[in-house]
Amino acid sequence: MKKPAVAILQVFLAVGFASQSIYGQVLSPPAINIAQGKKIEATSTCGEDVSEPELFCRLATVAGKCEIDGLSCGRCDPSAFSKDHSIKYAIDGTERWWQSPPLSRGLQYQRVNITIDLGQVRKLIRDHHRERYI
Repeated sequence: MKKPAVAILQVFLAVGFASQSIYGQVLSPPAINIAQGKKIEATSTCGEDVSEPELFCRLATVAGKCEIDGLSCGRCDPSAFSKDHSIKYAIDGTERWWQSPPLSRGLQYQRVNITIDLGQVRKLIRDHHRERYI
């Protein structure tokens, strides 16, 4: 059986060596996407509620994409997998993305609302003794 002083010394040595091995490093938890797999909705999406594939352009130029006046452009088409930019792609963890409607469709698309239901539930409990909600 070890003496308490020896056991305490071993703990201090273990902590000391552990702190030496992480000295100078940033310890941070891994990033997680709390929205992934949750219900998400957008008030409008590129390519939806229109009769044909819809042209959209980004300011940044990407090699291999068609360019119109220095803009990188593409088409939204929900019926074609590679051109579908539905809101579900905003949080699915892949390289795919959601695309808002282009302003060429109308100035009302300057603002689009995105709603993510994270599934949090708030419970109110009435404290009858204090006549208040907690």
